[in-house]
Amino acid sequence: MARLIDLDRYLKRRGQSWTYCRRVPAAVASLDSRAPVIRQALGTRDLAAARRARDVLEEADDQRWAALIMGESTADTAQRHAAASKLALALGFGYRPTEQLAEGSWAEIAQRMEVILPQSTPKPVLEAALGLVEEPKATFGDALKIYCGEIFKTELAGKSEAQLRKWRVIPERAIRTFVEVVGDKPLSEIKRSDAVKFYRHWLERIQPSDPSISRLSPSSGNRQLGELRKLYRSYFDHVHDEPDRSNPFRGLSFKENDERKRPAFSDRWIIEKFIQGDALRGLNSEARAVLFAMIETGARPSELCNLRPESIVLNAEVPHVAIVEHLDADAPRQLKSTSSRRYIPLVGVALKAFQAFPEGFPRYREREESLSATINKYFSDNGLRESNKHSLYSLRHSFENRMLRADFDVELRIALFGHKSQRPVYGDAGGLNWKAEKLRSIAFSSNASIFN
Repeated sequence: MARLIDLDRYLKRRGQSWTYCRRVPAAVASLDSRAPVIRQALGTRDLAAARRARDVLEEADDQRWAALIMGESTADTAQRHAAASKLALALGFGYRPTEQLAEGSWAEIAQRMEVILPQSTPKPVLEAALGLVEEPKATFGDALKIYCGEIFKTELAGKSEAQLRKWRVIPERAIRTFVEVVGDKPLSEIKRSDAVKFYRHWLERIQPSDPSISRLSPSSGNRQLGELRKLYRSYFDHVHDEPDRSNPFRGLSFKENDERKRPAFSDRWIIEKFIQGDALRGLNSEARAVLFAMIETGARPSELCNLRPESIVLNAEVPHVAIVEHLDADAPRQLKSTSSRRYIPLVGVALKAFQAFPEGFPRYREREESLSATINKYFSDNGLRESNKHSLYSLRHSFENRMLRADFDVELRIALFGHKSQRPVYGDAGGLNWKAEKLRSIAFSSNASIFN
């Protein structure tokens, strides 16, 4: 038998008369002008009459809210499922498919049955309460489209076309591998066993049972597992309002180590192989200039390749480059992080590089991968790797080592290197004059014209 409080739901006495008083569900609060609370006088002192009037208003509101949530177009499975999920939340419980409800508790089933007990219960309420709406058949490919077009849209808007292509490579590669290993299964049908199968596939690639097979790094497996985990979570949270849905990829990862850290070129190697002599004469002049700029700035290849003319300031008291983001709609470009935004004085061979190319490096703009491939191949073909682990990026580590040996304080190293600081940044990090003086103290000298 229902409790008295349930019989008198949404009824409040005001003076001698009864009033219908009901809170508008959060899911439709922005769509119902009566939000947050409906108050309607029933014009009667009789409790039985008030209950009958309440039943009429309650049914009308249930139908109204169901229509608002379901929207005009309900033919699409994904839309109907999303709407049913929101309606279930508005009714006071989450959406669960019928087969899951059958495995649940009697208390939960009873709660849902009480909602649909009246014969006049609207169909959308019935479907939401009993989990009768078919779950969508969206795949990881669909989830990626939604992630790019809705969830991460504002963040992606600041990337250039080349940055977008590069960004999409990782999730697209993870999806292709999953399809190859497990199949192009709908997200709603992916089980923990499927995720474990994908994990074991990567385990075999990281620790192959066949010693003749080349090993891949744990970070490669973690990257793909992480992408699938993120897409699965984001899709059901954003589209179906299920933030607590169990993620089949939860907790699956491989332990990583620091073996892949690139070594730094020694000062002697940089001077004798790169700055002095003719070892780099066969390298095209723009690639050579980027290499020299890296030696004295420690900047990332992508940052140097994509400098715009206005970011190269040579006619100033302190010549410098401005590594900043670009927000213009026609040609946007993001930095790796907000801490990457910085101003670096030009000294030594870096200054000579930009004097030779004051407009930047158009050959490699938005093509930093091509630059790295060109230089690293040149290193290999001409015996310019100090070890087989050295690469162009090793010059960035060399710059950091030189700052450490010169006792640059940690805040200055962070300001020049573009790393994240653990405390708020005040002022201009010492100013360009001071930073230029410090950099001159570690700059390599070269009287030769390095671009002849």
